[in-house]
Amino acid sequence: MLRIALILTSVANIAAGLGLGGLWFKFRNDVGMPIVVLFVGLSLLVQGGFTLGHLRGLWRHWNLFVAGESAAALVGGVAILQGVVYNLHPINGDYEFGPLLAATLMTTQATIGLIFAARTGEFGVRKNAQ
Repeated sequence: MLRIALILTSVANIAAGLGLGGLWFKFRNDVGMPIVVLFVGLSLLVQGGFTLGHLRGLWRHWNLFVAGESAAALVGGVAILQGVVYNLHPINGDYEFGPLLAATLMTTQATIGLIFAARTGEFGVRKNAQ
């Protein structure tokens, strides 16, 4: 069940990343959309794709899954905090829920990924073969 949740959140992150990237390319000149929108979209796309690849066993031997999901959880958590603080005192009455939603997607997948790693024993220390 946890694996299915991780797959679904990964697909949601990939879709959100593609959507944000598409929005940035479409509206970058019309409304002056900042480049950070593209970078957030790319990070969601990479996180979702990396996780799906890990679940398929494509780069499991590199042992980067826990490190990547930990970094995503940290970045997403800080972004959620920043979004909440920003929305407490919005500039010109402009509430920004898009970045908060993207950060929540990132943090949710990272948390599920870390739980999955703990359940499958991927937190263990790797022993070098002698």
